Amino acid sequence: MTLLPCLVLLAACASAPPRPVSVQAAGAADLEALAGEWYGEYSNVGTGRNGAIRMTLTQGGNTAYGDVLMFPAEARDDGRPESQAPGEMARSPQPLSIRFIAVEGGEVSGTLDPYRDPACSCMVSTTFKGRLKGDVIEGTFVTKGPPSQLTQEGRWRVDRKKG
Repeated sequence: MTLLPCLVLLAACASAPPRPVSVQAAGAADLEALAGEWYGEYSNVGTGRNGAIRMTLTQGGNTAYGDVLMFPAEARDDGRPESQAPGEMARSPQPLSIRFIAVEGGEVSGTLDPYRDPACSCMVSTTFKGRLKGDVIEGTFVTKGPPSQLTQEGRWRVDRKKG
């Protein structure tokens, strides 16, 4: 999925502005490096899920606003999304809230609020980390569920909006 359709869907599905996200930084330079509007996407090859990411941090502040929009898994051979049972309607994209972000020396990390995973109907938690290089942050994430569930990993990238 390309970035533009993800962002259009993200804007359309967001019923309320994202809630504030706590940002911890080692110093003012780290906060300044993270300031701006960031847009991007994530993907998880193992689950077939992907989605859009948006985050805004105002310069001089230590609060960001951001969220993630998780799209249902890709269709299986029988045409149903992986997370869809026979007779069940296709699921809409699911908004996820960013809980916490930390930045130090170009290393960015954080967590999402726990959310219900559509594949297992169980609560899961996601942590992410990445590297800030100019106007790009790229990294990985790990999603963990109950002990009987496998850990899922994926990649993410956001770009700072220019101008």
